[in-house]
Amino acid sequence: MMDLLSSPLVAGAGLFLSFLLAVGVLLKAMGMLDGPEVRGTHRDWKKDEDPALASDASPILSNLDKLQWIVMSRISRRLAPVLFPPPQLNFYDVNEHPGVEGLVAVTIDDCFCRQDDEKKSMIKDVKALLKKGNAKVTCFATLNYSEGKWREKQISDLLKDGHELANHCSDDREYDQDSADSFEESLLTTDKWIKKMTGSKTPCKWFRAPSGKTSPVIMEVLAKHKMVNVMLDGYANDPHIPDSDFISKTMLTAAQSGSILIIHWPEKGFREWNVRAMEMLFEGLKEKGLKCVTLSELESAAKKKKK
Repeated sequence: MMDLLSSPLVAGAGLFLSFLLAVGVLLKAMGMLDGPEVRGTHRDWKKDEDPALASDASPILSNLDKLQWIVMSRISRRLAPVLFPPPQLNFYDVNEHPGVEGLVAVTIDDCFCRQDDEKKSMIKDVKALLKKGNAKVTCFATLNYSEGKWREKQISDLLKDGHELANHCSDDREYDQDSADSFEESLLTTDKWIKKMTGSKTPCKWFRAPSGKTSPVIMEVLAKHKMVNVMLDGYANDPHIPDSDFISKTMLTAAQSGSILIIHWPEKGFREWNVRAMEMLFEGLKEKGLKCVTLSELESAAKKKKK
């Protein structure tokens, strides 16, 4: 751990990110980071600060974010274990797990549709996109965006293509301040739904803490249920950077054998830019000779012994 922290590359990146943070604070104080007046008009179904449309985002803040994630994408393998230390899972090192050669896992957060309107769902659109790209993904389901007759029918059709579900808790919020009982209730309620959807009798192994925020309580509850908090080594802050080209290129810069990449689920009127970002991401992974598999498939490949 100390070797990672003392790495000149990581230290330099830390100074650069600190500079960006200071600039961001200054611009925020000057009122220069606010998007158009449309920001906040969708607060009944999303987080206040998340842009729904590209026009909601602050151009200045988006460009500052881009600088940050350009740097992060180049050092993610070194930085991820510092930010999210074991037993959290960030990637599989091909030197330790040669079976992951040529494989990556694309994981999708905040699945599947927060708006209670079937016409807003893009589950069918993403399903078609994944089929076209010959990609298998792991969908981290937020329970409140996944329950309901029409959602569950579309999700069942998605699962038939070989994709898998994982646990992102009941609500789209951080749980790091929750008590053990409160967090465990949300975790297990979501797990019960996953079992219903998949027909599995065992708990889903894969969990991701919303916003990546954990606590000793969260880690203890996960260990109790033999679940793993899955983080990443490839990300482009897609909820706040409505630029499909940037998102795909930044994630592709980080992607290598054994990578775990994160992007967020789109729906009509919310994060729609991620549809095109996904399409370009899967095309780019193919060009790099990387096959997109589920987390469970990546884990199985990692366990294979050298021949």
